[in-house]
Amino acid sequence: MEYDRWQQEVKDYEGDILVNTGRQVGKTMTFSHKIGDFLLNHPKSQVIVVSLTEDQAQLIIIMILDYLQKNFKNQIQKGKNKPTKSRVWIKNGAHVISRPVGNTGDAVRGFTGDVLYIDEASGMPELMWKAALPTLMTTGGQIWMSSTPRGKFIGNSAEKNFFFKSWENQDNKWKVFEINSEQVMRERPISDEWDKNKSDKALAFLENQKLFLTEMEYAQEYLAQFLDDNRQWFEDTLIESCQTEERKDTINKNATYFLGVDVARMGEDESTFEIFELRDNHLYQIDNQITKKTTLPQTFEHIKGLHRLYDFSKIFIDSEGIGVGVFDWLMFDDDTKQITESIDNSKQIVSNDGRTKKLQKTLKYSHAKMLMETGKIHLLDDAGIFQSFKSTQFAYTNDSLGTRHLKIFGNYTHICEGAVNAIWGEKSKHLNLTVHSIKV
Repeated sequence: MEYDRWQQEVKDYEGDILVNTGRQVGKTMTFSHKIGDFLLNHPKSQVIVVSLTEDQAQLIIIMILDYLQKNFKNQIQKGKNKPTKSRVWIKNGAHVISRPVGNTGDAVRGFTGDVLYIDEASGMPELMWKAALPTLMTTGGQIWMSSTPRGKFIGNSAEKNFFFKSWENQDNKWKVFEINSEQVMRERPISDEWDKNKSDKALAFLENQKLFLTEMEYAQEYLAQFLDDNRQWFEDTLIESCQTEERKDTINKNATYFLGVDVARMGEDESTFEIFELRDNHLYQIDNQITKKTTLPQTFEHIKGLHRLYDFSKIFIDSEGIGVGVFDWLMFDDDTKQITESIDNSKQIVSNDGRTKKLQKTLKYSHAKMLMETGKIHLLDDAGIFQSFKSTQFAYTNDSLGTRHLKIFGNYTHICEGAVNAIWGEKSKHLNLTVHSIKV
């Protein structure tokens, strides 16, 4: 393939690297190829790849293996050391292992590496760095990291997070690369793999995102800017304190269950289905399910299937945007129309005195945080759930009249969004009525 100039520079550089990028520029692919080259040129070496979730960890292994199979197929080991979902060996004794860090980074303790590559480094829990960095202590190995920024600070504190402190590079430890999405899409050479049609569509997509996102969101996601005002809505310690549950194999037919749904946008993201049980004024997460690139009818049928199992008291779904199609199907169906409730994120809720207006999204996230802080939310102990809650950010913006507004956003919030929708059910618990038949 033909690399962008920055990709070639990253591949060729020897030493500690920090790549701060906008989204969809090809950073993970670039490092997958760089890892493959390192293995070939450093016999008996070990590269440790750290990702947020197991799916991401496995994806990087797939990309490394794909690069080696296309270019150096005869160098890949077979037999007992054949490639797996988490490891690839080559014939010179070098290998790469990929690990999901979970909430603490303990998954990488005990390993020794010549290279430590951290994917989506800005989203890592701070405890991960304490667990992972010692893997290089006895080897003098290199650290490579890449990420789109997620603000400067740890949670809501004034303490800078590790990725931002490294990006500041006050001790000149890092070779820092600054790559934004606009720059890449404008400068990427036209080739067989990246033709004029793809280039034009990418630039048109960015223009559309400028209309869809706030200036602040666009600056972070696509221009790779660290913004002073961005903060983490749910602190790491708060999320961890709530992650007390394990998935159960049984369903209590007498329980009160709520379903929160976040429908995938534009058919590209993941739809999530978050199931909570109401018990003694506490909400316990029973399951979280994810579907990828499903149609609206398929999403509706998935909800119907879950309802047959759990007999939900309420189904909460955002009926704006792409979700309106699923909402309409649920409202048309006799089994679900009485229990489906719309949560419109952009809907303004007016206070009783008529003075204050707040978005329903702001209210539902504030409600979820309040319940978490009072110990009434019990989440599944799952790394993907942790990362989705962690990625939820907030900032204050001013409109044209100078009015201050709270903005809640993020780039991996789909699980959190579904969960927060379900948690809203706590407000409607008093509406759950039991219908009894009486013989006259």
